[in-house]
Amino acid sequence: PSVWLMKWKRCINTRTIKKHKAQLNVDGLKQVRGKHYEATYAPVATWLTIRLVLTLAATLGWKTKQIEYVLVFPQAPVERPLYMNIPAGINLKEADRKTHVLQLHKNVYGQRQADKVWFDYLLKKLIEDVGFVQSKIDPCLLYKGNILYVLYTNGSILAGPDEAALNKT
Repeated sequence: PSVWLMKWKRCINTRTIKKHKAQLNVDGLKQVRGKHYEATYAPVATWLTIRLVLTLAATLGWKTKQIEYVLVFPQAPVERPLYMNIPAGINLKEADRKTHVLQLHKNVYGQRQADKVWFDYLLKKLIEDVGFVQSKIDPCLLYKGNILYVLYTNGSILAGPDEAALNKT
């Protein structure tokens, strides 16, 4: 099943509503359990690693960059065929809610395994395409030459001595 997440965006000064937002999520609490849905753990950078990288940067005079990923989960493709009921509020002429479902092509918020799918997807890209090496101590710490990369759920910190190299990375 699916669930709609509804939000209002307000003006900071007047608190009047300026935008309505809706996001369609999978209802992970009702997701059918199968043999593949127990592997849902995605590592998160420890505070010790984050503090260590920032302390190194401050001590050595390195530059840092923070990356914030937008709509992180839908960037990753689903890892196996995944289906969702037709969401409430969507009427299809050729489909009946009792006999039809939607096949998902992208990772969707709310899935039990969404964090893990995103982490595995980004890690593969960083290692294979960009050339980073994963730390054996903390799976969320990667390095390439003298550039350090700390990955947390929807953002990252880059640190290194050369700002041009950070921007290129």
